[in-house]
This record gives sequence, C-alpha cells and structure tokens, in this order.
Amino acid sequence: MNSKKNSFSLSPWLSTCLLLLLPFSIIASSIYLNSKWIISFDQLISKPILASMTNIKTAFFISLTDLGGVPALFLVVSLCSLFLIWHYKDLAAALWFFIQSALGAGLLNQFVKLVLQRERPTIEHLVVQGGYSFPSGHSMGSLICYGGLAFLFIQFSKNSRWNWLVIAVTAILVFLIGMSRIYVGVHFPSDVIGGYCLGGSWLALSIGLYPKWKKRTKNRQNTRKR
Repeated sequence: MNSKKNSFSLSPWLSTCLLLLLPFSIIASSIYLNSKWIISFDQLISKPILASMTNIKTAFFISLTDLGGVPALFLVVSLCSLFLIWHYKDLAAALWFFIQSALGAGLLNQFVKLVLQRERPTIEHLVVQGGYSFPSGHSMGSLICYGGLAFLFIQFSKNSRWNWLVIAVTAILVFLIGMSRIYVGVHFPSDVIGGYCLGGSWLALSIGLYPKWKKRTKNRQNTRKR
C-alpha cells in the first residue's frame, strides 16, 4: 500500500468532525425544545415526497431501506473485515472498520436516541420500525459503514481512477437510503439530516485517527512476535 495514503494529518478531519457537529447540535437542540421551525422544515420536505408515492417507488424504497438496517450493515462490515484479514493480512484495518462501525452506528446512535427520545411520525408506516426517531439509525449507520468501506477501498486501491466512482456510488446509496426512511414514513427529514451530520462527524474523526490506529496496532503485533 502506498505510504502517501497514510500521510494525511488529523487536523482537516478533526475540523470536518467539528464542522458537522454544528448543524447536528442545532437540529438536536431544536428538536429538544420543540421549535416551530423544525416542524415547518420537516413538513416542507416530507410533503412532496409523500405526495409523489407510486407502486414502483414504494417497492423500490421498501427494498432499498433494508440496506441501511442492522442485519445488512452487520453482514457488510463483518464480511469486509474478514476479507481484510484474509486477503490483505491487515488486522489493524479490519479492527478499525469493525470497531468504528459498531461504536458509531450502534452505541452512539442509540445513546442519542435515548437522550432525546423523539417519537416517530404518526403517519402510516410502510415498514415495521420500533424505537425512537432521532437521529435516523439507517442514515447514520449507512454513512458510517458504507463511507468507511469507501475510505478503505481508496486506501487499498492500486488504481486511483476508480476512487471518484466509488465515492459517487457510496454518496448516492447513502442518500437514497436516507430518502427511503422518509418515504416509508418512519422518519422526519430532520432525523435523516441529523443522522448524516452525526454519522459524518464520527466517520471524519475515525478516518483522522486511522493512521495512528494502524501504527499502534502493528506495533503491538510486532511486540508480541518477539
């Protein structure tokens, strides 16, 4: 693997992390205070989406939304982590991917949900979904997991011409998963945007710490071999 790919510093990623926390904090505090603007914003975004429902769209979004669920993300993260160990013999990268996905998409998301305890929309739900609404676990989890996977692809890729395609496909997939949560009626638009902001913040922090994580993990492995 090209050493230049590990030469980035923490500073820009930490800045991105903090920058994304700003809109998340605004949305979260507005939800906690039950601000009128967040209610109006959700209605403004969700009405045209829900008004344009068709049988084809419904079938598409119901199928797509599962890609952001716990079973799908757990399968993707587990298989990719095993592949990193088997093919690249890179335990450090595998552990980074698995741990950052589990902590971010799992524990962090559930913690915020329990703190704010926002109820889900009262409209008809096209899929069965329990728990609290903010932030969207599917939106946050898909950005953390698929975004982390795209980052690792770029790190291990020998042909950089595919990088932008991978980024574009990942962005479209994550966007559509977020859209599906509004369409199937289980989330407000602010849930989805909040999930993107918090998930992006967590992913940026994780990427910034990636080189140090790899170095420390490999040092421990080398120490044990002696």
